[in-house]
Amino acid sequence: MRARLSELTATVRLSGRAPRAFSTGVIVIVYGYEGSGPGHWQRWLYGELQKRGVPVSFPELPDPSSPRCDVWVSELRSLVERAPGPVVFVAHSLGCWAVDHFLARWGARKIHAALLVAPPSPYLLFEPVQSFFPPPQSAFAWQPIAHRSLLVGSDNDPYIDASELESIGQGLGLSVRVLPGAGHINIDAGYGPWPFALEWALSAQAAASREGTEAL
Repeated sequence: MRARLSELTATVRLSGRAPRAFSTGVIVIVYGYEGSGPGHWQRWLYGELQKRGVPVSFPELPDPSSPRCDVWVSELRSLVERAPGPVVFVAHSLGCWAVDHFLARWGARKIHAALLVAPPSPYLLFEPVQSFFPPPQSAFAWQPIAHRSLLVGSDNDPYIDASELESIGQGLGLSVRVLPGAGHINIDAGYGPWPFALEWALSAQAAASREGTEAL
């Protein structure tokens, strides 16, 4: 699953044009605690993007049942550094806070936007994931990409209140979309194929590609 630079540039060649640094937006899908198994919307999204020849990476982050923040952030940094263009993150659950830590530590220089879906409460107390908490939630780190990013949650997510979700969005300067009755926006909640995520990812990737080409 882990896309290397060669895999990403091979995808770019499908267009018939030689790949150039910072010319093609790359989507990086980041799962949460215990990963996103078969049938999860992130797996579906990965397959749909591959079908369309869109540069995408879905890294198998180490020890998803016992994740370590430093390790995950290091993996994301390596992947971003290898990417042939601006990166668009699509994160779910704990993966949202992994992206938050990444931005706080390394900044948004090569990041175009992020879709954050169903982050758990920043005050979550759950021993296997405590290295991620409390998350930095640095408005300064998010500022360059906040206007292009989106936070999506639910009004009945067992891991976060809708009021907390709104507070996170306000603090980071992100637009927030609250879905009614969507639970944790995972397989148990019926997500599954999720056309909205695909539409958002395609739009963000196209914008990232334009941004990268203009930077040449």
